[in-house]
Amino acid sequence: MPRKRKAPARAKKKTARTAKAKAVRKAKKKTARSKKRQVASQASISPASQMQTRSAPLTMYSIMHPGVDVESDPSFRDAPDDWTPARARSLAGQASLKLTEDHWEVIRVLQGCYKDEASPRIRLLHDALEARFAKKGGMKYLYGILPGGPIAQGCALAGLKSPPGAKDYSYGSVA
Repeated sequence: MPRKRKAPARAKKKTARTAKAKAVRKAKKKTARSKKRQVASQASISPASQMQTRSAPLTMYSIMHPGVDVESDPSFRDAPDDWTPARARSLAGQASLKLTEDHWEVIRVLQGCYKDEASPRIRLLHDALEARFAKKGGMKYLYGILPGGPIAQGCALAGLKSPPGAKDYSYGSVA
């Protein structure tokens, strides 16, 4: 069996030196790159926009319409961008309704369903409302507080487009 030749001591020292030098160069490049990134990120982001990103999370609406302030209510997280509680109150006043906490809960449930799906089926909305208000009487209770139909009138109050089939004028029934 042939013996392996040992490398001379000088060659070992040389390779160790070059490996050490490479590692030092690599570390210098890495720190230089990270410093450049920090400087570039600080230069591109103004202090005003830094405050904006810290105070409120970015939404698609704020990206598409920079500088436009949207009043958002934390109790209505899933509300459409152009919807406000004042608008719901005015629509309720036109329908001669006085909004109670149950009305607001119907609005929250419907807005949550629309956040999950762009155009939810009427059955999904019906089941969500039925499950939420089961202790109070379910849909029978909801028809009592929303005479225009819990889904149709609830979607109108929530600032949402009611799903197809929510209003059927030919028979006079409303979902």
